[in-house]
Amino acid sequence: MAGSGSFSADRTSAPRLRNGIVLAENLARLDEIAPSWLREQGVDFLVIGCPEDEVRWEAERLADFSRAAARAGLRRYLAPAGYGKVLDPDPAISSLYLHTHAHTLQVDSRGRRCARACPNDPRFLEWFAGSMRTLAWMVEANGFVWDAPSFYHSRGVWACRCSYCQRLFSAQAGFPLPQSLTTEVLDFRRQSLNLFLLAAAAAVQSVDRRLQSVIAPPAPLDPATDVSGADDWRVLAANSGAAALALVMAPEGRGYRLPDAGALQPYASAAAAEGKLLWLWLTAEELRPELVDEGRILARQLQAEAVVWSDYEGFARRKG
Repeated sequence: MAGSGSFSADRTSAPRLRNGIVLAENLARLDEIAPSWLREQGVDFLVIGCPEDEVRWEAERLADFSRAAARAGLRRYLAPAGYGKVLDPDPAISSLYLHTHAHTLQVDSRGRRCARACPNDPRFLEWFAGSMRTLAWMVEANGFVWDAPSFYHSRGVWACRCSYCQRLFSAQAGFPLPQSLTTEVLDFRRQSLNLFLLAAAAAVQSVDRRLQSVIAPPAPLDPATDVSGADDWRVLAANSGAAALALVMAPEGRGYRLPDAGALQPYASAAAAEGKLLWLWLTAEELRPELVDEGRILARQLQAEAVVWSDYEGFARRKG
């Protein structure tokens, strides 16, 4: 990538890593992106953010862009956001569903509704599955990315304690849902999210069985992930609907460096044990050449098959 910003500068003898770019821009700006130029720079696939409230107005533009990207030789993965915010990669992304279906929102440990739908509520599941089938039907793609699935948790307050969660927990555990995050509750939340992700994969594959599902759990080295419900990679890797898992992380510290491979190996091993592909997803604010090289080295150490870069704007600024 030195000089030009191109990913095609990788001249090592190791198997070539696939390169992906995240497009999280407003869907109305997709016309500004040239898929053929991205392909020339060594980009192999796109992860296209699909916010619920934008898709409602920009579905045709999104479909046209995906077809253009396909003609340029790029694979496309759709990353729904909003949609009840069970998938919550960005708190700033809104969801109309939350305002129109308040009766399906998670209930926290104080007994209050919080701004996130419950993945165990059958009314939400039916709506979400229908929305994903519609998106899969409208937009030609190779797969979906389920980004940052999680239950609500903030400052010691957790969810969900709605009537559906309480009944499901009692039926499985044989006793009422505790008021605290016990081991049994944590495991219940993990299994609940895993079933939600399985249902999501089944929904899109009912439209096209070739559509792959990629699970991108919250960053595993972030302490907040421990109470997200998506912290156990052994559970996620065993999900029969998933083709791959994405290991999300950001450069840290004064040196803006990536974590050591040893700290990440347990997650890579969990994916490999279930035969799942691994993506290394770097949420870097600046796509510097040395970071690209460091990311490639780390990806190969973890035996990842792809590196995903979130800094499209920085990459595009190198154009010309």
